[in-house]
Amino acid sequence: MASSVKPKLPKNYQLIYDIVQASGVGRHLTPSDIFTKAHKRRPGIGFSTVYRGLERLRELGLVSELYVPGADAATYEPSGPRHAHFRCSACGEIEDVAYAIPPRTLKTLALQHGFKIASERVTFEGRCAACAAS
Repeated sequence: MASSVKPKLPKNYQLIYDIVQASGVGRHLTPSDIFTKAHKRRPGIGFSTVYRGLERLRELGLVSELYVPGADAATYEPSGPRHAHFRCSACGEIEDVAYAIPPRTLKTLALQHGFKIASERVTFEGRCAACAAS
């Protein structure tokens, strides 16, 4: 979990963090998206630096990494409250959904199966409103 105090980051990692934060809640950026934006602001930054930076930011709890079945790559978003995601099977867009599995349900599942659940990810798939209308 992220603490309330953000650690001092190397300048390239700070740039990556700033880009993800500026994208805002509900935006899901691929490493390529982030690299493109970072490269415009700091032409010397490398793609591997972006990957390492994203991994470190994820470890610190400053960004969330999202793997959605059917998506071409992982995406990153600002860390925030627990929520689910929806991926449109037609256009590929990923949207936030205001839903999280209730803690009581997670506790019950853990007890029933002898698990220690650290986190959960919920992804819905179907057609978004725009694709369903067309």
